[in-house]
Parts: sequence; C-alpha cells; structure tokens
Amino acid sequence: MIEFDIPVHGDNRGWFKENFQKEKMVPLGFPESFFAEGKLQNNVSFSHKNVLRGLHAEPWDKYISVADEGKVLGSWVDLREGDSFGHVYQTVIDASKGIFVPRGVANGFQVLSDKVAYSYLVNDYWALELKPKYAFVNYADPTLGIKWENLEAAEVSEADKNHPLLKDVKPLSKEDL
Repeated sequence: MIEFDIPVHGDNRGWFKENFQKEKMVPLGFPESFFAEGKLQNNVSFSHKNVLRGLHAEPWDKYISVADEGKVLGSWVDLREGDSFGHVYQTVIDASKGIFVPRGVANGFQVLSDKVAYSYLVNDYWALELKPKYAFVNYADPTLGIKWENLEAAEVSEADKNHPLLKDVKPLSKEDL
C-alpha cells in the first residue's frame, strides 16, 4: 500500500486536481510495473452515505482516489500468501489522497459524506473469465478489527454480507495473481 498526497487547487468557481501523472508518481514510489502490460481501465462507482462496499481482491493493481467532494473510510486486507496475510490498513480518503493497492489486497470502503465518486484506475481489463481469480473476505469479520463508522446503518450488498471470514479464505499465491 502506498498513500499519495494530491494537491487540490480551488477558488470561487470550485476546484481542480491533477489526479494522476505517471512521470510525477513513479519517482514518488508508484510502481513502474503498473504499466507493464500496457492495459489501463478507469472505473468510477457512485455511492451515497453509509454505503459499504467490499472487501474484494482482484488479479490487478489499483490506484484509488475520490473524484468529487466526497469522503470515504478506505479499508484494505492483504489476502496474499505470506507473513502479511490478514494485515489491515485503513485511512480516510478525500480528493487530496490517492492510494496504490497491489493485486491480491482486498479493497473496501464506507461512504462518510452525503455521496461520493470513487475512482479505480486498474492495470487490466475487466473480464468475466477473471472472476474465479478474485478473493473476498467479510467486512464484518471481528478478527480483522476494522473500525467501520456506524456499521449498523451501513448499506451492504447481499454478496458482500456473505463473503467468508478470514480463517476460511485461501491465501492468494503468486500463481493466482
């Protein structure tokens, strides 16, 4: 996980940010390998207050950011094989933060603002045949110790509610990724 500060420039008309520029981000630690396959896809999910999405690990790296004035509590769980398996990282993300999430680390977030546009820049194209390579862990697993905001009020999909506990997740090997 790598956290980046993104300058946000505002005036009476609103605000602007340069969300990502390879030439600036790589010297700050963004992995050059992100671009190795030559595939990039940008996805944006739109959610309202208390929506909780996750925790999903896909077979690609992600650069996460907020594309509007919203704010989320981002939470990530390492599902890769090794000593870091089960490690949790949390931080609040708004327009001034960007997060690099390596493949095999489960991504999730809870919306803290009235609404949010949550952007995912990924280094592979989504395809249904990749779905068997995904891994999931239950957002409410007490062994993770994730400190969600007002979990009782969270709006969560049925699929996310039924993800396995960490103890039942098979760690992702390098071959899986």
